[in-house]
Amino acid sequence: MFANIETLAVIDRNQLQEAFPDTSFPPDLTSDTLSDFGYVVLEFDPTPDVGLGEQVVAGELRRDGDRVIRGWAIEPPSEAELSAIFERAVQDKLDGAARDRGYDSLATAISYADEPAVPRFQADGQAFRRWRSLVWDYAHAELKAVLANQKPQPELDAFIASLPPLELPS
Repeated sequence: MFANIETLAVIDRNQLQEAFPDTSFPPDLTSDTLSDFGYVVLEFDPTPDVGLGEQVVAGELRRDGDRVIRGWAIEPPSEAELSAIFERAVQDKLDGAARDRGYDSLATAISYADEPAVPRFQADGQAFRRWRSLVWDYAHAELKAVLANQKPQPELDAFIASLPPLELPS
């Protein structure tokens, strides 16, 4: 990518060639090569670190002497995207706990809650069903408070660690 040193307009190699059809540019263009045409090689600031759900997007262009540098901006996630990230992590935690107990998912574990044929499975199913309700009640209340700016957004690992504990029968 190249930038016009005066207007900061950004163009690619094809556009550069179209703008100067009678010029044969070398394969590796440098700002020195392009300066006679009013262009420089576009430089970039270091890419910033992002938080949960954030995205790095192209920011403003700035001139620094004979250089043109692209900055970056951080775009926060939408409320729906942030909720989806946390909800997916909660569901993964629920399903993972069920798998740790030998079930293929939380749904399978809970399916045993009303089946008395094997008391151990029924007790597990009831415990998982109770835990699921407590976890989602807590998670939704916390997310609602975060989205309403009543609480700061927690780190995902800390949020998952704060979920109500699973109490399984022995």
